Amino acid sequence: MSKKVIVISSSPRKGQNSDTLCDEFVRGALDAGHDAVKYFLEDIEFSSCKACYACKTPEMKCVQDDGIAPILEDMLEADVVVYATPVYYYEMCGTLKMFFDRCYPVFRHLENQDYYIIMAAGSSCGDALIGIKSFIGFSVNPNIREVFEVFGNVKSQKDVLKEVYEAGKNC
Repeated sequence: MSKKVIVISSSPRKGQNSDTLCDEFVRGALDAGHDAVKYFLEDIEFSSCKACYACKTPEMKCVQDDGIAPILEDMLEADVVVYATPVYYYEMCGTLKMFFDRCYPVFRHLENQDYYIIMAAGSSCGDALIGIKSFIGFSVNPNIREVFEVFGNVKSQKDVLKEVYEAGKNC
């Protein structure tokens, strides 16, 4: 059965560690016949949450008309959602946090998705996983399938690349 796979890459650098792992996940998913798309957040124009609370009205829609709206729609339709981040100062990067802040209109409706988390760090992921799990925990039935905590240069870690590829293939 083909699945809809959404990969959120929050790296500021294309082709580097966490983004490379995203590409491997997508490659595996596509090779398995899934419909997979990667959103590279640095290429998407979007603003931070303005705390206007429009998303808390019955319509639950963000009033900002920017690049986040199509991603939120795709997330609602997705079977699999992958969040990837470089780890800075033992936390998820600011771009992913800013994205999560904008997800408030949909988080209550994300109940049937499977989740994968990719974190790339120089040495330790610290508390980064706690923040990401907290966001996913807002959904009704969180289902975290796998967490990848990768250290150092991933391009030289063929076993890790294969593991992430296989996860995409078998998601």
